[in-house]
Amino acid sequence: MKTTATQNNIHVSSQKANLVCDLVRGLPVTKALVILDNTPAKSAKFIKKLLNQAIANATNNHSMNAANLYIYAITANQGKTLKRMLPRAKGSSNQIRKRFINLVLTLSDDKNQKAKDLLQVKAKIAKRNQHKNQVNKAATVKKAQPAKKPASTKIKIAKEGAKK
Repeated sequence: MKTTATQNNIHVSSQKANLVCDLVRGLPVTKALVILDNTPAKSAKFIKKLLNQAIANATNNHSMNAANLYIYAITANQGKTLKRMLPRAKGSSNQIRKRFINLVLTLSDDKNQKAKDLLQVKAKIAKRNQHKNQVNKAATVKKAQPAKKPASTKIKIAKEGAKK
């Protein structure tokens, strides 16, 4: 079973947060908490807080065992961007972008969950391709039987000055 926790509008760039997400993706929650405790990045604090919330949701709302949980998926998607101006010389200015992220964390207690999800996706693709192949075969059968054209008659026109 899977459970998801989200947190929006965190004032960190998505590029920096994804570096921390890559450290803990796919790990058991106990190892992930230890790694996040020892990571000096600003985003590690927010990810740890979100991980603790997700563990609490899984144990209280979904009756999952906290010892069996692992991080199924974690993403730091780009959120809103505040645009500010910085005055420069001769009346010009530069733009400053203050970036925010939306964190999405999914926990699972089944180690084979990814394999099951992958099989479901492959089954859907195979079903879709099978339908496309049937449609393509029907279209080629219609093309293989050309319609009969009426016989055309050629008329020869005598050119001026031609020998008869």
